[in-house]
Amino acid sequence: MITEDNIFDEIEKKNYLEVLKSDLVDKDKVKDKYDWTPLHLLARRGVKEVLSHPSVDKVRNDLGDTPLHFLAYWGYITIEDLRKKYPWYKKEIRSVYKAIDEIVNTPKSIKFILED
Repeated sequence: MITEDNIFDEIEKKNYLEVLKSDLVDKDKVKDKYDWTPLHLLARRGVKEVLSHPSVDKVRNDLGDTPLHFLAYWGYITIEDLRKKYPWYKKEIRSVYKAIDEIVNTPKSIKFILED
């Protein structure tokens, strides 16, 4: 059973999908000493399934990065992956990381306008 006390140990054991399915995975109070949530750590490990998690673009570490930023920074996702998740994002851009910055920092009201 995954608990707040062992969730990071379970990631170390490579039980990635079990951790991702846990209801603790996106709780803001579950953080390591660097303010990384389990989603951040899973993204850093290249678990691409993190992309489908609803909090992938919401939970931030102490530097303001989301797990989505991590997936991009270490090259685990492409612009095509982003367009599948955010169909309203139509800009042509070379840097996936820069695209993610635009996506996570765009107010929701503007996102709805862009979707049309």
